[in-house]
Amino acid sequence: MSNPTGSLGMIGHKVTLEDSVNEVLRKIGRNMMLFQQLESLLKHIVTNGNFSGYASNFKESHVRRAASIGKQTMGTLIGQYVESSNPNYEECQSDPNEITEPFISFSFRIECDSVYFETKKKELARMVAERNELVHHLLPYFDTTSAERCESLGKKLDRQSDNIRKEIAELKSKATMLHEGRKQMADFLLSEEGKRQIELSFLRQSRLVILLGDIAIQTKRSDGWALLTVAGHLVKQHAPEEIALLKERYGHKSLKRLMLATEIFDFNEENTEKGGIRVLYRLKPGWELSSA
Repeated sequence: MSNPTGSLGMIGHKVTLEDSVNEVLRKIGRNMMLFQQLESLLKHIVTNGNFSGYASNFKESHVRRAASIGKQTMGTLIGQYVESSNPNYEECQSDPNEITEPFISFSFRIECDSVYFETKKKELARMVAERNELVHHLLPYFDTTSAERCESLGKKLDRQSDNIRKEIAELKSKATMLHEGRKQMADFLLSEEGKRQIELSFLRQSRLVILLGDIAIQTKRSDGWALLTVAGHLVKQHAPEEIALLKERYGHKSLKRLMLATEIFDFNEENTEKGGIRVLYRLKPGWELSSA
């Protein structure tokens, strides 16, 4: 049954001005809670979508990051969130120059084209503006003396509710993908292959291995091979502490055993003029180590 006058909200009940005011207040409260839900999802994604740190203090670092992000405004959160999907986004590397223990880094981002990025950027900027208006500037538009004005404001709040719910649904979908990505990473790190890869990464990025790689390039002969004895002398000269702590720090008794463990060096042997044998080494094709 139609109700053209808008005077009856339910059969047998006349909508009073007080009812209209209370309905607007209910919708304000609803939207405030929706904005809080949206903000909570943003904090979760920003906090967990990009982090790194040493294994020994990873948990503490993550707690500090979460506490810092928890204090940020919704506008700042959205800025970080939307920028991570920028097609021209260049991630700032925070990896240390020298790896002294296992270092974990995780990054989650949704790739998109420039049209989607700009559209989403404007939509979320508008969302921040609407949230600020609701929290700080709604009172002048809330005319508690007019049922008609209350009804108009209520419809505006309903449209706002629909838009917030749409963004929440999208964020929930991304939060689910983020959760799956973190779970896959955790499962891998706890697997035997994951542990092996962590050990390899630690060895390959260590100062000693990078130094050995540099020596292989700088002292190689015309055939591409370098003498391991020369490398040993140079390491003792430029990094004596690394040799002194070889077993303690790297778990290997000799340079050759360490280098074999990295799986990035080739070895060869050749006879000397006096009937002895010299050991040669080189970086495997495709491997390039950055100087420490």
